[in-house]
Amino acid sequence: MSQDIVISGFGSSAVERKSDRGIIAFAQDAILAALADAGLSRDDIDGYIGAPFATNAGSPHAEGGDEVSVKTMAAAMGFKGLRYGTDLYRRYPADMVASAAHALIAGDCRYIVGLRALYNLQGINYATADVPVAYGNDQFIKPFAYNIAGARFAARAQRYMAQHGISRDDLYEVVALARRHAALNPDAIWKDRTVTRDAYLDAQMIATPHCLFDCDMPVCGAAAFIMCRAEDLPAGATPAYVSGWAGFQNPKTVFDMSGLSTADVTQAQLYDGFSSMVYEWLEGFGFCAEGTAPAFIRDGRANLDGDLPLNTFGGSLGEGRMHGMGHLREAYLQTAGKAGARQGAKSGPCLVQIGPFDDSAFVMLTPEPRRRTSPTL
Repeated sequence: MSQDIVISGFGSSAVERKSDRGIIAFAQDAILAALADAGLSRDDIDGYIGAPFATNAGSPHAEGGDEVSVKTMAAAMGFKGLRYGTDLYRRYPADMVASAAHALIAGDCRYIVGLRALYNLQGINYATADVPVAYGNDQFIKPFAYNIAGARFAARAQRYMAQHGISRDDLYEVVALARRHAALNPDAIWKDRTVTRDAYLDAQMIATPHCLFDCDMPVCGAAAFIMCRAEDLPAGATPAYVSGWAGFQNPKTVFDMSGLSTADVTQAQLYDGFSSMVYEWLEGFGFCAEGTAPAFIRDGRANLDGDLPLNTFGGSLGEGRMHGMGHLREAYLQTAGKAGARQGAKSGPCLVQIGPFDDSAFVMLTPEPRRRTSPTL
């Protein structure tokens, strides 16, 4: 990166299980909150990046229903001076941050808003796709229910558990961690709602080994962020520096860009659409040895006061299925020192990972500008 790029504000709507309000209303709430947090008005915004794709298996992909695009939001927000506006098919907030950084570095815009909105349409089955015909790649997966109810992630979890002698009792510890941290998040759908080990072990199975509590809750909600160059930081705004990012084929680039190592990371916000997912990157990035992620969590090392606080807002399992926007927001709040009752004692780099094992995106946020190395002569 040739310039320092920051997230200068973040905002969220309410998170609700079901709602009579539409997706646009939730999106407006989130953008207005982000503008207020950054100390900007809508007239300051000249860039927009969204990720409207609805990931529910049964999604109708309806504009203004369960998806919302830049064209719709520009009109809904009264944005009149957009110099840059785009929607990503890749729906991960970490990709949104990287793309927004590119636009800012290129000089396409000065203040860019990023939006991700989720909506749990009533009358639609969240987990299944009731379609009589499959096309393209779906011909090879839908007849076998590969993507239904997280079946492919459950199969991967079963293999991991068999290899390392892990039980559902270990998976419970991931869920319990999420509920403990969600208790400190006023927006969490599961705030102050614990689940006992017995209740977890007796719960309805969705796709073995995942039971109902291992799956994130579909919700209605939205979150938005404001990004700019560091030199354009609004007066009174608190920055979190975007020090590195990476895509799914080269995950360690997030460390190469930022000039950091795993030893420098003070917190991690790891995607937990299903409980077993958090094992992947705890081990993949070397925060713990292969096969030891369950013990890492069980021994309290991921607690708020542990070695590596993990998903300090409750994650998707505690807050609800915001598809990674909660993870990115929490990283911003923790890095900027604005997380309130759940603020970590150690201030430093925060790693954000969003997505499944084969399609993740990564961002590193830091309180200070990224480390730069001198060019080799």
